[in-house]
Amino acid sequence: MEALDPKTILKAVGRGKTLSRDLTREEMRHAMQLLLTGGLTPVQVGAFLQALRIKETKAQELLGALEAATALQIPALEPQPDPEEYPLVLNLAFDSRRKPTVLSLVAARYLAGRKLCRPLAVWSPGLNSGNLRPLEATERLVSGHPDLPAIPSISVDDLVPAWKGLADLRSQLGFRTILNTLEKLLRPWPTAPVVLGIAHDNFLFRLGEVLADRGVACGVVVKGNHGTCDLGFGETATELAHFDGRQETIGREQFPWPCDSSVHLLASRDKWPAWLQDPASPLWNAIRCQAAFLLTVARPGCSISEAVELLQS
Repeated sequence: MEALDPKTILKAVGRGKTLSRDLTREEMRHAMQLLLTGGLTPVQVGAFLQALRIKETKAQELLGALEAATALQIPALEPQPDPEEYPLVLNLAFDSRRKPTVLSLVAARYLAGRKLCRPLAVWSPGLNSGNLRPLEATERLVSGHPDLPAIPSISVDDLVPAWKGLADLRSQLGFRTILNTLEKLLRPWPTAPVVLGIAHDNFLFRLGEVLADRGVACGVVVKGNHGTCDLGFGETATELAHFDGRQETIGREQFPWPCDSSVHLLASRDKWPAWLQDPASPLWNAIRCQAAFLLTVARPGCSISEAVELLQS
C-alpha cells in the first residue's frame, strides 16, 4: 500500500463525526510513525489528535498505532520472568489527579512480598505540574513497609523515548487523546498477563481485543476507579473485559474481607499510615481483595476463591 502524505491523512479523519472515515490498520501505523518520528508539524499533530477524538478511534486504528509505538520501544530493562514465577504487567498509565491513591499498586507490592507473582508496573509521568500525583502519593505512603516491598517499574517515556518529546504539545492541547489510550496498551514483557484500567465504556472491550490480537493470551481490562485497575468496592460491581472476549463483573461480596469504597476517597489518604499498622483495617481488607483479583490474572485459570485461599494460607 502506498503511504499516505500528512494532508491526505488529516483529510480522511478531519471531516467531523459523520463524514470522516476510519483509517485502516496500515494507514494508522504509518500516521502514528510520522507523529512519533517528527514527520508531522505541531499544528498537524494537534489537528490529527483532535480529529481522532471527535471521530472516536476504532480497534484497527488502535492496533496500527500500537504497532508503530512498539516498533520504537526499547528492550525491557527488567527481563520477563519464567512462567513459573507468574509475571504480571500492571499498566498504571493514567493522568487523573482526582484519584488520591492507587490501590492496585499496593496490592501488587503485597503479592510480590509474598512471592505469589512477579509484577512490573508501567506508569505515566503525567503532563501537568502541581500537586503530588497519585502514584507518587501512594509510593510515599507505603514506602518502607515490610509487607509491601517495591516492585520493578518503567515509565512510558522511558519505554518509548519518542513519547517524551510530545509532552509539551499534549499539555498545551489540554484534552485526552489517542496517546492516553495507547499508554495503557504498552507493555515491556511481551507475553506476560496484563491488567489495565479504563474509564470509557466503549473502550472496555476494544482494548482487550487489541491486546489479544497482539499475542497477549491472558489479561483483563478493568472499568476501574478513575480509569485505574482499582476495583470500586461500592454497591455497583466493577465491570471487567477479558482478552478472550468474556465479560464479567466483580463485587465486594465475592471476597471474605469486608471493605468499601471509602479507601479510595481523598479524605482517607491521611488515614492510610494508621490503617497500614492495623491488619484488620479497611485498607488492608481492600488490599487483600485487590490482590486476590490480580492473582486470578497472573495465574491463568485461578478463580477468586482459589486466590483467596492462596492469600489466606
